[in-house]
Amino acid sequence: MAQFKTRARALDLLGRQQIAGIPTAINELIKNAHDAYADNFDIDFFRKNSLLLLRDDGLGMTKDEFENRWLTIGTESKFTKDVKLLPPVDKSKPRRQIMGEKGIGRLAIASIGKQVLILTKAKGREKEYPIVGVLINWGVFELPNINLEDIAIPIKEFDHYPSQKDIDSLKKELIESVKSLRKAKKISEEHFLDISETTEKLSFDPKSVTDSLIGDFKLDDTHGGTHFFVTPVNDLLIDNIEDGKSNEASKIEKLLIGFHNTITPGHPDPVININFRDYKGEDGTYSALIEEEEFFTPDDFELADHQFEGTFDDYGQFKGNVSVFREKNYEHIVTWNGNSFRPTQCGSFKIHFAYLQGEAKTSIVDKENWTRLYHKGDKFGGIYIYRDNIRILPYGDSDYDFLDIEKNRSKRASTYFFSYRRMFGAIELENATNYNLSEKAGREGFIENKAYRQLQDILKNFFTQLAADFFDDKGKTIKSEFWYNRKEELQRNHKALEKRDQLSRGKKNRFSNDLSAFFSKLTNEVFVSDVNVILLEALSSFNALIYEDNLDKAGQLLVEYENVYRQKITNYKKEIRVSSPRGFAPTKDQRKDYELYLKEFSILERLVIDNALQRIDSNVSEVTTKLNIEVDKRRRLELAVESISQLARKENSDKRKETQEVVRDVSSQIKDLTSDLMIDLDNQILQVKDSFKNLSLRETSEYNLVEERKRMEDEIDLISNRNKTIMDKIIRQFTSFYISKDDDGNIITDDDIANALSEELEELRDRVQADIELSQLGLAVGVLHHEFSSTIKSIRGSLKDLKAWSDVNEQLDGVYNNIKINFEHLDGYLNLFTPLNRRMNRKREEISLLEIKTFLIDLFKSRFERHSIQLLHTNGFKKHKLFGFKSTFYPVFVNLIDNAIYWLNKSGAENKIIRLHADDEGVYISNNGIEIPIQDSERIFELGFSRKESGRGMGLNISREVLQAENYEIELDKPRPESSVTFKISKTTDNE
Repeated sequence: MAQFKTRARALDLLGRQQIAGIPTAINELIKNAHDAYADNFDIDFFRKNSLLLLRDDGLGMTKDEFENRWLTIGTESKFTKDVKLLPPVDKSKPRRQIMGEKGIGRLAIASIGKQVLILTKAKGREKEYPIVGVLINWGVFELPNINLEDIAIPIKEFDHYPSQKDIDSLKKELIESVKSLRKAKKISEEHFLDISETTEKLSFDPKSVTDSLIGDFKLDDTHGGTHFFVTPVNDLLIDNIEDGKSNEASKIEKLLIGFHNTITPGHPDPVININFRDYKGEDGTYSALIEEEEFFTPDDFELADHQFEGTFDDYGQFKGNVSVFREKNYEHIVTWNGNSFRPTQCGSFKIHFAYLQGEAKTSIVDKENWTRLYHKGDKFGGIYIYRDNIRILPYGDSDYDFLDIEKNRSKRASTYFFSYRRMFGAIELENATNYNLSEKAGREGFIENKAYRQLQDILKNFFTQLAADFFDDKGKTIKSEFWYNRKEELQRNHKALEKRDQLSRGKKNRFSNDLSAFFSKLTNEVFVSDVNVILLEALSSFNALIYEDNLDKAGQLLVEYENVYRQKITNYKKEIRVSSPRGFAPTKDQRKDYELYLKEFSILERLVIDNALQRIDSNVSEVTTKLNIEVDKRRRLELAVESISQLARKENSDKRKETQEVVRDVSSQIKDLTSDLMIDLDNQILQVKDSFKNLSLRETSEYNLVEERKRMEDEIDLISNRNKTIMDKIIRQFTSFYISKDDDGNIITDDDIANALSEELEELRDRVQADIELSQLGLAVGVLHHEFSSTIKSIRGSLKDLKAWSDVNEQLDGVYNNIKINFEHLDGYLNLFTPLNRRMNRKREEISLLEIKTFLIDLFKSRFERHSIQLLHTNGFKKHKLFGFKSTFYPVFVNLIDNAIYWLNKSGAENKIIRLHADDEGVYISNNGIEIPIQDSERIFELGFSRKESGRGMGLNISREVLQAENYEIELDKPRPESSVTFKISKTTDNE
């Protein structure tokens, strides 16, 4: 009798050449880990070493199981009832549905790299088993003329995690087996050299590699699992990692993220946690490629504009809930007659998906979250298919539109509403119900049998019918009317806000420019200079009167000159004034700048403007004295009052005209609008009446009176209701118009109230964001301090032990000193956390300022030296002390010195100096770096304000708050000699 023979190349055909790609191969190994009841599956890619390590903490394999199951192609684990052939089960966990179908998925590992070292240890068995080590070079299975039985696979058992020496023994066996093939002339010399060279290059210590990595994947008495060391790695892996554009996911992300359904609310808990770390260099840093937070979450699902959830029964009929704009909920049924209402081959299944409107202006999602979900959709949007909560590839990949959603949309977007990238959700299958849906061997989706074609047809019909029922572009159907009207309303609101923003944007920019110009002129003393020019001109005019022979004429000119130059000063004051923000909500920075402007303008008015007016009065008095003339005081007073009255009348008259023009313009717009609305209604009524002539030509029996009447009434009501809605909005807008007086007689309008609310909203938003960042920072500091503390104690102890060795071994002395110096530098930074973290059982004490300086030198010594910065102190600083908690003062000084170092380096100063001084009034920290602008003098203490690149704006704000809690204050003081910036810390004045 004849028999089939199996060539070794059959494994290559079934594995590497059958699988869709490296991401699919990795997915297969994750499924195997799932079947082995693993809780974790970690992937570590070392680019420099061309090594990919895949580890799971599952049940592992014994030597017998590896030979009879892993090395056996086409195992029957999913179909057999023979207990001996079934894979082991972890009885401490809920039973898992076996994902392996054909027993060839493990061969996919050949597509990742040329050879693999497998280490596995069984756990949860009736007795302890040793670690099993196997070395496979896949190149052997690519060679012609070799049968499977000709190839020997090196396999050994170890009572410890294998070392480099142990791996060398496996390499030796593999090379010997290939030599025997060459000797038997079954492979060529060229093939032998190629395989043996690849095997020889396998040079690493598995234990050293695994010990340096994150994760608990030990293979010992209490742990089990399987480790795959693949090397050299196929170059395509790097392409698969880096082929994603900034707004798109890479192939690795597309096919490995979302292994479990974590999208929909109430989803089952994931049973396996997956991590993928990409080490691009040799410094131990890595990029995490599978970030679950980048994938869709149940919160995202509920945040989207529309949600759809329900079940398709055995006949393909959908019944479930549809939520439109999260406001209208409908119990909905979608029928399918593709199988003549007979039971389907694909079986019943569930669907849950959400949809985001394609434009922010038609979405109810806020702009920030809409943008976030939109970008997530670009990367991961689509409908994913899960069987027993395990993803079926490639469904969900945005490039694999198996329902032709984008294809249909490109034909007619008005009919085919849905876009594949704007939807996200899951189709849930179960093996017990949907067994006819069988995956292809290469994991490229389902086999296209009758069950799959029915599934496709049911879903295509479902999306087409949903679009027609709920998202008709004209709002013709009853259920789509709500979506259409709400969408139109959102568009109108968006346009109104956009127009308002355009108007306010220009006003905001002008406002900022005016403030900047004011502060620039104030800093450069332009105002003083301009006023002095007017005063010099006035003085010249007054002095010219001394030579006037006609004293009456001189007196008259003196009064006129006085009025002219006072008016010039007054006009200049008006000219330099910055108008208060109107018609827009100023930003937080603009508000602070304006508050500072008001303060500085008040000082300018008192010291410059008022002083100039007094100078003019003095000049008038001097001239009258020199000429010995009597100037009519009443006349001077009349001219002054007349001048200010004329100015006030003119300004108010202009503003009155502007107000009346606005009122007339608005009134005209409203009249025109209401007229147009009435014309639209009249035209609609005429059209309805015109349709009577068509009815009159038909027999009464040809049309239904009730239906025709309802149609005509609906057409008129549609226009009528639209008109009433628009006019109601106008009425509400004007009836809510608010004008009132406060207790001081000030007029308060809607504009003031709206601006106040806008400012309050902006402040609350800023505060919430800042509070979140502070909370995260606080948690991070707490974790760091806790983790570092125990580690540092251990290192300190080890350093002491090393010191004893270095004392008797000169060769170790240099190593010890180098480690000690670098550790002390790190320990200095750790000590910074100590005063920050020590809140319990602390006490107030006297703190020597010199003690603080010593701490600062220890902490910043390397930075001082690196940037050539001097830290100097005066005798006053040396003598003084502070009283309070070290945990309060130390971080304040650290922040001030850290800021000083940063700005000194930015300044480019030749001699960079930080000076510390103290006297009875306070402590002063100065530097000769970049000067702080006058408008920033208070803002630097605000939470979130920073001029640093990537600055968070927290340090000075926190410093001020913690000092205030101890009755101290910090402020920007007048720069001390030879300095450009000085901060002052002083005791708060007690006013009680």
